Amino acid sequence: MAREGVTFEQVAAAADALVGAGQQPTIRAVREKLGDTGSPNTIHKLLAKWRDARPVAIASAPELPQALVTALATEIARAASQARSEVEADLAAERADAKRLAEDSDRKDAELAELQEQIAALTTERDTLAGKTAQQSADLAEAQQRIEREQQAAEAARVELAKAQLKIDAQAETLTHQAAEVERLRADLAGEVKGRVAAEQQAAVLTAKLESMTERTGKAETRVDVLEKQLHQVSGELNQARVQAQAQQGALDAAGRELEAAKVDAAAARAEAKKSAAEASELRGKVATLEAKGKKAGE
Repeated sequence: MAREGVTFEQVAAAADALVGAGQQPTIRAVREKLGDTGSPNTIHKLLAKWRDARPVAIASAPELPQALVTALATEIARAASQARSEVEADLAAERADAKRLAEDSDRKDAELAELQEQIAALTTERDTLAGKTAQQSADLAEAQQRIEREQQAAEAARVELAKAQLKIDAQAETLTHQAAEVERLRADLAGEVKGRVAAEQQAAVLTAKLESMTERTGKAETRVDVLEKQLHQVSGELNQARVQAQAQQGALDAAGRELEAAKVDAAAARAEAKKSAAEASELRGKVATLEAKGKKAGE
């Protein structure tokens, strides 16, 4: 805040009070009288104005003897000279004080201006820090809320993790049982595969027999055709051909019976192979289902 200037009335009143107390109205004395306020330059100007405005008292002197007048004049001249010297000394001292006070005033004005700038900078910094503090308080409150939310989420995650661990343990136990069941089924499947291989081998043997019987039947039928042709061609040798035909018919009947027996065996072998294949397929389905369950439980 800028200092308030002094007025002429204040300086004049202070100077009059000093004169009335028998003191010289110097710049320093007037400034002290005013409570150390006012610029020394301003006080100097107003004090000069006060001196110029003071009335000069002219008193009418009575008639005195010439010797007394001469002595008084000499004394007055001496006193005036002494007073002039004192005034000049006081004026020099006052000017020195005025210069020093002016320098002090300028220095204080500069210091005051610097302090005002520092106050303005500190005020700006204070406002900035207040804004930052408010923002940091808001950020801190938000961070605390976020930490609380994260703590709640972590607690919920721990609960879910415990549940998942229990579920995993249960699934691991189930998977262990399923793995044992899979091993058992694999063992059963291995046995079934062995049985199926044996059945397939037996079926192959029976098929070979069937093919052999079929070939023999074909050959017999061919022979029957030949005999029938011979029977028609050799009508004269009917009896002999009939005997031969009967013999051939016996062989054909025997071959037919053997063929029927081979067909029955082959049908039985095919039925057994089909049953083994169905059982093996069913076992494969069970194994695939258990393996899928085990894979799903492992995920």
